[in-house]
Amino acid sequence: MLFTSALGNLCSVLTALMDAPVPPPLPPSPPVLPTAAAPASSFPRQAATFSVVAPFFAIGIGIFLQPQARDNPWSMMILGLTSLLLIELGFVFGIVALVRTKRHGRQGIFGKAIAGTCVCGILILLMLVSIPGLMKAAERAKEAAKRGKAMQRQRMEQRQQ
Repeated sequence: MLFTSALGNLCSVLTALMDAPVPPPLPPSPPVLPTAAAPASSFPRQAATFSVVAPFFAIGIGIFLQPQARDNPWSMMILGLTSLLLIELGFVFGIVALVRTKRHGRQGIFGKAIAGTCVCGILILLMLVSIPGLMKAAERAKEAAKRGKAMQRQRMEQRQQ
C-alpha cells in the first residue's frame, strides 16, 4: 500500500513537470580558446632573443672591429669591454628569460633562452680559464721589454766607446 501511494505521488509529480512550460534553451557557450603564446613584444621573448644574438655580436666585434683598432689601445680596451659586457648581459638575460617562462609560456622563449645561456656560459668559462695564461704572457712580455731596454743600453754604450 505504501509503495502504491508513493508511486502514485511520483507519477503525479512527473506529469506536473511534463505539463510545465519548457524554459528556452541556453545560448551556446563560446568555444574554449587555446592559451595564447607570449606576445612578440614580451620581455622574456626579447631577453631570450638577446641572449642568443649577443655572443655573435661580441664575436663579430672581435673579428671585424678590433683588427682596425690595433694601433689605439683605448679603442681596443673599449671594444674588448663591449664584447665582454654583451656576453655577460646575454648570460643574465638568458637566465631571466628561463625564469619568466612559467609566467609567459615556453613557446618561443625556452629554446632560445637555453641556447643563449649555454653559448654565453661557455664563452664566460673560456674567458675565466684563459686568465692565468694571459697573466703569464703579460709577465713574459714585461721581462722581454726589460731585456730589450738593457740590450739597447749596452749597444749605446758600445757605440760611445
